[in-house]
This record gives sequence, structure tokens and C-alpha cells, in this order.
Amino acid sequence: FLEFDTHLDDVPSPLLPQAIRTFEDPRFGVCGLSVAPLSKLLMVTHEDSTHLSRLGRVWSVVEPDELGALHMWAEVEGGSWKRLYSYTYGIKVRSLAWEETTRQCFVGLEDGKIEVYSVDAQSLKPTKKASLELHHKSPVTFLAASHRRLLSLGFDTALRTIDINSHELLCGGRLLKRLKSESDYLTCGHLDEAQERAFVGTSSGDIFILDISRNPPSFLHTLEMQGRPISMLHVSEDMLLVAHADCISMMNMVDKGHEEKMKCKIVFRSKFLQQDEVTLLSVCAAPERQWVFGGYSDGSVALWNKEECEALVVVSAHQCDVTQLAWLSDHPWGPALFSGGGDGKVTTWLLGGSPQEYALWNPNGGFFSDTSANSNDPFSLGYVERQQQGPTGASSTTGQSQQSRSRNPTDDLFAPTFDLGGGPAGGADPFRDPSVRINPQTLKSGEDSDSDNDISGAFR
Repeated sequence: FLEFDTHLDDVPSPLLPQAIRTFEDPRFGVCGLSVAPLSKLLMVTHEDSTHLSRLGRVWSVVEPDELGALHMWAEVEGGSWKRLYSYTYGIKVRSLAWEETTRQCFVGLEDGKIEVYSVDAQSLKPTKKASLELHHKSPVTFLAASHRRLLSLGFDTALRTIDINSHELLCGGRLLKRLKSESDYLTCGHLDEAQERAFVGTSSGDIFILDISRNPPSFLHTLEMQGRPISMLHVSEDMLLVAHADCISMMNMVDKGHEEKMKCKIVFRSKFLQQDEVTLLSVCAAPERQWVFGGYSDGSVALWNKEECEALVVVSAHQCDVTQLAWLSDHPWGPALFSGGGDGKVTTWLLGGSPQEYALWNPNGGFFSDTSANSNDPFSLGYVERQQQGPTGASSTTGQSQQSRSRNPTDDLFAPTFDLGGGPAGGADPFRDPSVRINPQTLKSGEDSDSDNDISGAFR
């Protein structure tokens, strides 16, 4: 059975991701990743994640050491790669952002400074252009850049936006009063340049939505995500993906001023990776293939189809902490997935097969993502949700409770309650469906007894 592919004329293509390239700095863990195929650049920031590094500046005073690094890799002739630039820091590097139009690289440090590098289009050599102090010696936890502005979040609960060219402050403010406690902090964000909004995730499980079109920024709405820290935010087409706890929540994006209409559409999980063991640290999406990727704290990377809440593929990609994920759909580097982990590696993954092959098979025909196939099957995925929502999609809990209260006392309490139409006590017998291969009612003969004592002599 394990060699069934040797008996086939057409060899099936493997669906597990295949590692084709690795960029590595074994001294540190990956904390930032920017992929720029138009500039033929791959930028990676690292930070020391060992136990000794948790002492921070105290450890560096006792014995100076390298706690962070910036590496720039470039694709040269022949398809090979070369590390063009490397720089090590005496403090941790916390965040990274790249802006393609102005060819600027922004590096956020633990001391609150943001170093700005300008990359030459011909030689691809970076030149340090400026050093910005925006967070008063507090770590820069997140950076995002557009062609107009740079969004910066700090451990001091401050939000800052600056002009991408002049580096002048456009707007900013502290969000301390909106946090649930003084120990909470800002973890991640998303810059919505088209709507001039900033999405800010917190360690308390809240997502703040702010209008950054003027100074100071104005508050729009708060999304609550079950009180678990927000690890990463990612926008794919008209959906917002939120990595928190052991799941990824997909929410619909709306225009500015209608943020209260944002609702969770589906929650992605892996049944083998539970909340008490792992945490989701990163998320990205491949919209053209309807895929969602998630990186876990144990080094696993999972793949979901947008129609399925259960992971289709889970692969052990790193030794620990998949902190960065990036998907490229177009050539020359795509289609491929880039992942960065706590083992200091950035790996390029090739995913073979068509999007239709990444779906759960349904023995009754079709796939589980196709809700039209055998929609009355009570054991099919989504049956309970369809019964609760009803024909209009609204919850029918009230109707069900009224039906249970109006049940006739003479009805059989043990009769099936599947709502499949017709028949007393809740509907027809689902086991008499001709599509079911085995009828459990035929497994019992007339001579069989219902008594539990009959098994007493079975082992004599």
C-alpha cells in the first residue's frame, strides 16, 4: 500500500511543501522579514532569543555581545544568491519594513530608534540615511510602510506616523488609556493607506482601529478577540486575518466609518495543535489560491483552504517560533512561501499541485467545502450550522426551544431528532438513506437481547 504510486501510470504530485532554499544565521532568531522581488532583495532582521539575552542591557554591560543583526541578500546572475550587507547590533532588533517606491529600509531597535537605509538601484548597496527617535528608549514593536507614510508602534503604547520622504511627524499619540491594564502593550498592526486607517493589536486581545488622516489620530472602533494576545494582522483582499491564541480569525473589511459591521466569518484551527501547547505567531494568505498560512510557536506551519476550518497540511518547518510568513504569487520568485523561524533560518517552500487538490474529500461525493453536496446528511460538516441558521442565515435557537416546549409528552423520547423532513418525532430515519452503504438497523437480529448480562459468559 505504501508503494501504490509505483503501480500508477501518472505519478501523483506531492502536496507537502518542499524546502528549496534556506538563508541562515544560526546565532539569532528571525524577527523581521521583507521580500522585495522587484528589487531582487531579501531583507532579514535577527535578534538573540536565548535565556541570557532576556537580561537586556544588563547583560550587555556585564559582557558586551551581539544581540541583533540585519542581513540583505540579493539574487545575482545564474539564479544564485549573495549576502550583500550585514550589520550586527549590541541591542535587539525588533521590527523591519521595506518601501519599494523610495527604496528605503526601516529597522526598529530595542532602544526606540528607527534606522533608515537607502538602497541603490544599481549596486543594491544600502546606505544609512537617518536615525529616528520616536519612542523614547522603548522597543519599536511594529513597523509598516507605504508610499506616503511610515507607521510605527512602540512598547511605550505610542503610535507614530511620519512622512516617508521628509521623515516629519504627521500624527501620533499614546493608547495607554484604552488598554485594559498598565501591563498591556501594543503587539502588531496594519497600515490601511487607502482608507487612512491604522489597525493596532494589543497583548490584551483588543484591536484598535484609528483614523490617521489628521493629528492627533481619532478613535474609530475596537474589536475584541477573546482576551488573547494578538500576534499578527494581515489583510488579504477584503478580509482581515488575525492570529491569536491557537487560531486565525477571518473578518470582513469595511469602509471607514462602518467598522462596527466587521464580523468574524470563520476561525481556522488545527486539531493537533492545541492552545495549551502552542501559539499562533504569524499569518499570511495566498488569495489567488484561496489559501491561508499560519506559523506556530513549536515551528509548525499550517495551510488552510478558506472554505475549511480544519488545517489541510501541517509541516514541521523550523525548530521553534515561526515568527514571519510571506507569500509570493508571481515570478520570478513565486509561487512560493517564505518562512522565518526562531532557529535563525528563512526557508523558501515550493507547493506543488493545483488549488483543487488541497481540499478534504467527501465519500458521499464532492468535497466537504461544497455545502451543496448532501446538505441533509446529519453527519456532514456544517450540518449543525445550517440547521441553526435556517434559510435566511439567522440563528434559529428561539424556534428550536419553542419546538422542544411544544413536544407531545407521548412522543418517543429516544426517537431521532434530525430535521430531515416528514415523519414523527423530528423527521425521517437518516439510516434509511439509500446513499448510506451500511444500515445499522440490519446489524441486530430478532434473537439478540438488549440485556447487559449476556456478556457475562462471553469470556469463559
